[in-house]
Amino acid sequence: MELIYNIVKGWTAAGYLPALFEHAFMIRGMLAAFIIGPLLGAMGTVVVTKKLSFFTQTIGNAAMSGVAIGLLLGEPADSTYAGLYGFCLLVALLMTFVKNRTRLANDTIIGVVLAQTLGLGIILMIVVTTQFNIHQVEGILFGSLITLNDADLIALAISSLVVGVLFACNFNRFMLASFNKTLAKARGLSPVFLEYLFVVLMTAVVVSSLKLIGSLLVLVLIVVPAAGAQLLASNLRRFVWLSVLFSTISTVLGLLLSGFLPVPSGALIALVSSILFYGALLLKPLLGKGGGPNQGEI
Repeated sequence: MELIYNIVKGWTAAGYLPALFEHAFMIRGMLAAFIIGPLLGAMGTVVVTKKLSFFTQTIGNAAMSGVAIGLLLGEPADSTYAGLYGFCLLVALLMTFVKNRTRLANDTIIGVVLAQTLGLGIILMIVVTTQFNIHQVEGILFGSLITLNDADLIALAISSLVVGVLFACNFNRFMLASFNKTLAKARGLSPVFLEYLFVVLMTAVVVSSLKLIGSLLVLVLIVVPAAGAQLLASNLRRFVWLSVLFSTISTVLGLLLSGFLPVPSGALIALVSSILFYGALLLKPLLGKGGGPNQGEI
C-alpha cells in the first residue's frame, strides 16, 4: 500500500491530481470506488431483474446490528468483521430460506425481516452508544472516507475478487433462473441453489462496501444505476455495461465531491447516481426503444 500512496502523492505534487489526493484516506477511497463501482453495477442488473431491491436495504439495516454485536463481543470499533459479516449473512440466508419454504410474496418476506432487523438494530445501537462513541459507528450508517482503513480496503479487494469471479462464471445462470425458472430446471440448473449463491455473493460485497457508501444508502448504488441502464438498454449486454458505467461514475464522482464538501461520501454517491438516472429517463425518448432485455435475449 505504501508504494501506491507514494506514487499517487508524487502525481499530486507534480500537479497531475487535485491536492486532496495528498491524503491517504482519499487514495484508499478512490481505490475502493474503482473496485466496488463496477462490481455493484454488474450485480445490480440481477438485483433489478430478480426484484430484490429492498433485499439489499435489509442487509444494510442488518449491518447496524452486526456492528453492535461485534462491538459487544469485543471486536475493535474500526473492524467489526465477524459481527458484521456473520449477522448480515445470517439475515440474507434467513430471507432466502423463508422465501423458499412459504408461499408469501418476496416483498412481504423482505418487509417482515426488514422491520425485525431495523428494530433490533436500533435497540443494539442504543446499548452500544452507552459504551462507545457514536462517531465510531456512524461511518457504517452514512459512509465515511475517514474511517476507511487499509484493512477495510484489503478485505474489500479480496472479497470483490472472489465474488467477481464467481459472479462472472454464473452470470448467465443467474439471469436464466431470474427470467425463467422452468427453463433453468430443464437445463439441469437448480434455481434455489443459484438464489442462495447470489444472495451470499451480494451480501459479501454489500458488507465490504458499507464504510464507503453507508448502510442507509447502499440500496441506491445497487439499484439506481441498474434502473437507469434498464431505461436505455435494448439487450442484456448493453444493460450490464451501462449499469457498470453508471455505478462507476456515481461512485468515483461522488467520492471526489465528498473530498471537497463536508458531506458523507454515501450521500453524494447517491445524489450523483440519482442525477444519472433522471438523465437516462430524459434520454430514453431520444434513443428509442429501451426498457431492458427480455426472455429471448439471454
